[in-house]
Amino acid sequence: LQITEPSLKDISTSLIKAGVEIYLRIVNDLLPTPSKSHYTFNLRDPSKVVQGMLMIDPAGLKDKEVLTRLWIHESCRQFRDRLIDDTDRSWFNGLIQEKVKTHLGLDWAADDFKEIIFGDFLGRNEKPYQLIDKSQEELASIFDEYLQEHNITFPSRMNLVFFKDAQHHLARICRIIRQPRGNALLIGVGGSGRNSLSRLAAFMSDYHLFSIEIAKKYGTAEFREDIKSMMMNIAKNQKPIAFFFSDTQIVKESFLEDINNIVNTGEVPNLFAVDETEQIIGLTRPAAKAAGKPDARDAILQYFVSMVRDLLHIILAFSPVGEKFRARCRQFPSIVNCCTIDWFNAWPPDALYSVANRFYSEQKDLGIESVTDQLCKMSGEIH
Repeated sequence: LQITEPSLKDISTSLIKAGVEIYLRIVNDLLPTPSKSHYTFNLRDPSKVVQGMLMIDPAGLKDKEVLTRLWIHESCRQFRDRLIDDTDRSWFNGLIQEKVKTHLGLDWAADDFKEIIFGDFLGRNEKPYQLIDKSQEELASIFDEYLQEHNITFPSRMNLVFFKDAQHHLARICRIIRQPRGNALLIGVGGSGRNSLSRLAAFMSDYHLFSIEIAKKYGTAEFREDIKSMMMNIAKNQKPIAFFFSDTQIVKESFLEDINNIVNTGEVPNLFAVDETEQIIGLTRPAAKAAGKPDARDAILQYFVSMVRDLLHIILAFSPVGEKFRARCRQFPSIVNCCTIDWFNAWPPDALYSVANRFYSEQKDLGIESVTDQLCKMSGEIH
């Protein structure tokens, strides 16, 4: 972090100790069950907490409180976001409270840290990763600006309402895909906003978003052609790509086997023909040379694989309903182990109210201004 402030250096050891204790406690207490089959934790998780902290702009680390908030934020993103209910989330918040008090001497309540947001979407040019000290209304205004730009840029318009939960999920997706080798697993039922928020997050990050088009004869060969196309694009342009893939697009389970390989190793066995491999070597050679790699065939191919792992960000959107999700977690473990998980709960009443209010307020010709509040509440109940 390039910390020069002595008071911040002193607490770095305390933060790591607290992080290790939290990880060991979670591994022992939050065990996988049939309804929590994705509760599998490994050493990648604490390492991703540190990786997330390293995204911060050192100039933004003004004092002990900001560094502590950064550590809490990254811990919550890596561990708490996958928890499925308020009971587990409250337990985790209590664990954070305990460790912050024990190791840092700070007596913080859960309300002091449970809604912390760090992000890189305040700046348009340099995009520093920083603490987002904005009100809910100010944040909604910033996201609305991005949404309007998206709708001007692309023919497919999106009409989104940025209530509190949507803001947090959008910030989480942006955080995941800005990291090298950052892949996301968004778990929620259909209609929870995973697709729309992923598209907007990719736009905010200046990434090209790719998604497959399912046709009648779309199968394994066509899917692999799409994967090859994305990888070739990375070799040619060395620019990030976000690949959105939903469980409704799984025509064959072999699709998941390929994705499992990509998030784990960055390659799919026997994907490229001999002539395509030579083309990749030709496209990658200048970038590999600039990175100081030897001008050898194997070294260039290895550099291509590392580029794919760093620049191809896979966003998976799965539903937890039914047996299929549990079976896929078992059969393709890298989908859980190598992705950062964000669990989408059902939208709360204030979210439903916000959406209804947006649409009723736009109906100026109906003369319903005096009963808009009642209509919004009723719509939430019906939903």
